[in-house]
Formats: sequence, C-alpha cells, structure tokens
Amino acid sequence: MTIGKNTLTALALTALVAISSPALAAEFDPNYLISDSEITNYNSMGVNDIQRFLEKRDGTLKSYVTIDNDGQTVTAAETFYKTALSAMINPKYLMVLVQKEMGLLDDTSPQQSQYDWATGYGCPDGGGCNSRWQGFFKQVNSAALQTRDYVDNPSQYYYQPGVTRMIDNTPVTPKNPATAGLYSYTPHIDCGGNCGGNKLFWNLWNKYFGKKWPDGSLLQAENGETKYYIENGQKRAIVSKSVFASRFDAKKIIIVSEPDLDYYEDGPPIEYLNFSLLRNPAQEVYMIIDDTKRKIESAELLKSIGFKEDDIIGVSTEELNLYKTGADITKNTVYPTGQLLQDNKTSDVYYVLSGKKKLVLNKEIMTANFQGVPIKKVSPDELDMYSPGNPVTLPDGELIKVKTSNTIYVISDGNRLPIFNSRIFLAMNYKWNNIKTVSPETLDAHQLGQTITGDW
Repeated sequence: MTIGKNTLTALALTALVAISSPALAAEFDPNYLISDSEITNYNSMGVNDIQRFLEKRDGTLKSYVTIDNDGQTVTAAETFYKTALSAMINPKYLMVLVQKEMGLLDDTSPQQSQYDWATGYGCPDGGGCNSRWQGFFKQVNSAALQTRDYVDNPSQYYYQPGVTRMIDNTPVTPKNPATAGLYSYTPHIDCGGNCGGNKLFWNLWNKYFGKKWPDGSLLQAENGETKYYIENGQKRAIVSKSVFASRFDAKKIIIVSEPDLDYYEDGPPIEYLNFSLLRNPAQEVYMIIDDTKRKIESAELLKSIGFKEDDIIGVSTEELNLYKTGADITKNTVYPTGQLLQDNKTSDVYYVLSGKKKLVLNKEIMTANFQGVPIKKVSPDELDMYSPGNPVTLPDGELIKVKTSNTIYVISDGNRLPIFNSRIFLAMNYKWNNIKTVSPETLDAHQLGQTITGDW
C-alpha cells in the first residue's frame, strides 16, 4: 500500500546502555513480524479498552466519529471494535496499521485525506487511490477483511510462508501466514529507511503493545513481603513460604514498585502445593495439578496412590471453582503425580503425567525442570502406552541466550520472548547473573513470541 503521511512515531532502536554487562537488542527478523495467534486475537480489547488506549495517544481518534456501512454514526473506537469482531482480526493490529500508514494515533492535526485513506487500502504502489474504498470505516473494515483472507488463504497470494522473495533487495522467507500477509499488504521492509514498510510496523507494534512483565514472572513490591505470580495477565498472591518453596525459584523474584504491581488485576491466590488434595462439602476429593482440579474416583484409589485421610484439606465449593476442571483420576490413570521414564533402547527421556508423555529434549531442559528426580528405565512397548504431548520446555521466567547472539529471551508459557534492549532489561529489574547460555537446540524448542518492550 502507498504510505500517506510519513511520521516519526516509530519506536527507534535506542543506543544501548553503556554498562559492563553484555549488550543486547531484540533482533528485527524480516521473516517473522507477528504471530498468527496475535494478529487473529480479535478479543484482545473491548470497545472501552480501545477508547482508553486512544485517549492516551496525542492524536484525534479519541474524539473522531464516522459513518459505518449501515449509515450509523460510530466512534473510531467502535470502528476498530466492530471491524475486528467481523473479520476476527486483532483490533490492536488495526490501530497500529492506521499509525503506520497515516500516523493517526499521534498526529494532533491530521488532514481529511488521512482519515479517508487511513489504512492505505485501495492505494497501490505507483497508482492513485480507488474512491470505492474512501472513508475511515471502509478503510479499517476492508483492511481487516483483507488481512483475514491473507491468514486463511496464504497459498493464493504472491508472498507465501516458506517461499523466498526479494523485498527491498533482501531475500525474505516468511515463516508464517501473518508475516506473508503483511508483505502482501505492504511489499516493503523499509525501502532503505525511506518508507513506512514492515520494519515500521514491527517497531510500532512493539512500542504500543509490547508486554510488561509477562506471564510466568515472579514479582514483589519494594517494601512488601507478598510474592506474586503473573498468570493470564493477573497477579496471584502466593500465600505461604512453603507453597512458594515447593513451586518457585527465589532467584527469579523481580522487585517492582507498588504502582507497577497495581498495573495487574488480582487473580485467585496460590494457596496449595502441587498435588494437594481438596475435599468439597459434597465429600468429593480432588487433586490439584498445575492449577487444575482432577476428581479422585474413589477412596480406594486414593490409598493406592499413597495418600492418607490426613492429607485431605476441606474447602468450600467456591474455592474449588477457582480451579480449571481436568479429567477424573481413575484406576486407569497412570502416574497421576508424574514420573520420568527412559526408553531403555534409545535412551530418550519422557516426563509422564496422567497417561501423557512429554519428551525431555536434552540435559539442559532436564536439569532446569527435574534436578535430582529419579528416572525409571522402561521398554519402548511401555512408553507406547502413553499418548504424546508437547515436549517439556524451560520453566517460565528463565532468562536465556545463545553464544552466537546478543538477544536475551525470557521464557513465558513455553515461548521465548525477546527483550527489546539493555535499557528495557534494566528498567524491568532483570538480573544479568540470571541469564543462562543455552544451546541452539534448546532455544529452538521454544516458539518465538512477542518482543518485550516494558510498555514504559
């Protein structure tokens, strides 16, 4: 798409902080701009969330009104919300797009043409804009629908996942449909710094929607005692030292200010050890496994697993309802509390939990998750009894890098999230001595996720 008003709102790669610790900077990868799950996360913001976001920007969209396809008056926030739901495309993406194309998030005095061609839709390189698509609502809606088609039907377009094309004199091989779609929409990286190509999109996306401390982080206020685990964007208080010691690593605690802690809404507290037994008023007994409750089939089964009546804690129905519900634990559930099994032929090691086996890829991942845990050697036939699951990843909150790159990643939900630069690393109170250098094999075992910019 032809770029309209070229603004200077892109997040620049700032000069690295002059420190004795190793330099780092998130590396722009033209082959991977955004994940498919992010670009299609149409429920990421409600209309009120979008309005609050626009009100934080200097631009005029916070008070802009337009006409939708039904002739109804709608606000800019309603436009982003309605079109996102209709096309099942992330409204965050649509807002970044109008900034990339016309600078509308931050421009305090835009021209009418910037609204009329807000997403650059219908404005091909080397040609004029088609009046059929003129108007703010049409622009946003058309861009959303077009992007949806890029994701759903990648093989129908020139830029495709896994196919190398020359873009701005650079060979680019998109790794996923979302990235290929962005090049179909704007077939440029940055035109040598002379256009608002997809590097600008990447910068803006991370500027506006980079994560603060991601899921899997351990936070503690400067003058507080309570430690919190970040999960699903909420802070969950860890209620006792014994619970903390059983599930978390004290070295990963990040000291933050009270306002930073208040950034997160309160989630349900973490009160029980893994594999705790809870009984509700109906006398049903559940085992808690990774915040999922699983009903124990019978008292006889409970004894056979090795638990006693004294191990059971009485709780209310409301408290039990805070946990997700998993499959019942029956006499056919093998290793409900987990077991490391090694194939006595191949030497491959698996973590088996409740009948599902997960490959432990190498010694680095083994040590990080199962230090000192005994391994039982079994036959391949026994291992074939269990259904395969995703391989075991490094624990959430781990800071890692490889020798060949300066980029530091934090593990969150099994993904590796690049930290944007040294300034962000230090501002988020991460510690250099917690960084582990891992093999490329371990790095590649974790899917690349969204860059952390700290949202400062």
